[in-house]
Amino acid sequence: MPRHPSRLALLALAALTACARADRIEISPSAVNFVGVGKTTQIHASPYERSGKLIPDPPCAWSSSDEKVVRIAAQQNLATLTAIGPGAAMVRCRIGDVTAQLPVKVRSVSRLTVRPEHLELTVKDQPAPAPLEVAAFDDQGAPVVGRTAVVTCASEDVCRGDQRGQVWPTGPGETTARVEVEGASASIPVKVAEGRSPDARPKAVKVNPMIEIERIVKERDARRAREAEKAAKDAAKKARK
Repeated sequence: MPRHPSRLALLALAALTACARADRIEISPSAVNFVGVGKTTQIHASPYERSGKLIPDPPCAWSSSDEKVVRIAAQQNLATLTAIGPGAAMVRCRIGDVTAQLPVKVRSVSRLTVRPEHLELTVKDQPAPAPLEVAAFDDQGAPVVGRTAVVTCASEDVCRGDQRGQVWPTGPGETTARVEVEGASASIPVKVAEGRSPDARPKAVKVNPMIEIERIVKERDARRAREAEKAAKDAAKKARK
């Protein structure tokens, strides 16, 4: 007759199963603060038995209290968090009836101040940039440091910007320079005076060079058309013989 497990063996198995359940979960790091939308970081959950033994299985069921603030891409007990928008949220790891929470804050750059508030530059023989003093602030009004300021000019005939918060004069005139840091922007007026020597200044174009180019292209196309027409007539003559 088949032997059935004894009652004592079943109780031992049940006790072993119960001991393998997660009693607490630790998430590392214990908190995440993002500065800037689109930033990512990784977190890891470590579930422990009551005895203190680490148990990797079963893995976490991850969730975010607000996916407009932070989203999760998880693989087992490792998760990648992505900042979506400013605010605060809780990231949760649940295993059975045990849950651990990780607070997440996302700050975004929302305001800039630019000094000087307007630029008056002179374009010279040797190009030289004018640095801007750019201060960025988050949605709570706190300063955000260590961010790249990208500058562009509305008219590159007057000035050009770079990714180091600088403005380069290129020619006389007036325009505006736009400064951007992670989606926040500010604009300042720019006026540039001529200061180059006569030899360094761009020479005025007296004749439109496209006129000569168009003439050459038309003559070439006409020549090719005549050659094609002659070839077709020659081929027709041979066919009649």
